Amino acid sequence: MAERLKKFISLEMSLSDPSAVQSFRTFAIKMVFLSIILTVIVSCLANAVAAYFNILPLPLLEALSYSVIMAWIVGSVVTGLLVGVLGTAIRKLHASHAEFERLSKTDTLSGLANRRAFNQSFDEVYDDASLAIFDLDRFKSINDNYGHAAGDLVIKRAAAAIADVFGEFHCVARLGGEEFAVIVRGGIRRDRLTLIELARIRVSCMTVNFEGTQVQTTVSVGVADIGPSRSKHDTFAVADKALYLAKASGRNCVCHEEELSIAQAVENLKSTLLVAS
Repeated sequence: MAERLKKFISLEMSLSDPSAVQSFRTFAIKMVFLSIILTVIVSCLANAVAAYFNILPLPLLEALSYSVIMAWIVGSVVTGLLVGVLGTAIRKLHASHAEFERLSKTDTLSGLANRRAFNQSFDEVYDDASLAIFDLDRFKSINDNYGHAAGDLVIKRAAAAIADVFGEFHCVARLGGEEFAVIVRGGIRRDRLTLIELARIRVSCMTVNFEGTQVQTTVSVGVADIGPSRSKHDTFAVADKALYLAKASGRNCVCHEEELSIAQAVENLKSTLLVAS
């Protein structure tokens, strides 16, 4: 009996999981019938005991009928109210939990996904995707010349511009400071690079009005392809190297990882020429 009761309780407590198969309506109906049946059993036992000791003011069958009727009425009303209160509490709990989950995965300044959400999305992608790391150019000078309030506003506007290009299908996140990352999913590499280039242009064309001053910025982007044969750590490291190459190439440009080998070949040629001279 105790095991069956534990099983029943655990089944009903599955309501705390919003993905549970059992609906709240089924739970409410079961609780109503269970409470009524228990009330009827207790009332019948009480009437039987009273009749045995001749203290029942009514005939036994009539008393049992009244007990059953009152059990249905009182039990239904009371249990219905309790279930209603419980349902409201569970809905609020689910809403609070969902809001907490959303906030825990959202960057408070930019409104984009934060690093935690980015890492989760990154773990779910294995191929047909590219990682693009965006870094605002000369952002420190904006903070130095106009203050951190201006810097925060530039970050918000840049985040909005990047997110507007990629939409919800791709994961757009702020990694921290003036650095953003995008997991560009689907399509061929050329199409993904076109989308990344469009985001770079959108940022370079935006103008931020801060206290009557027009503030502009650009962004450098490093891109690496995501594949099953490469770890996430290595993919990020390669995209970082491509970003450094974009910075070294004059900023405000997109560098794909393929350009790293070309740059390395050029450096090797320079070194050879210096040695030869």
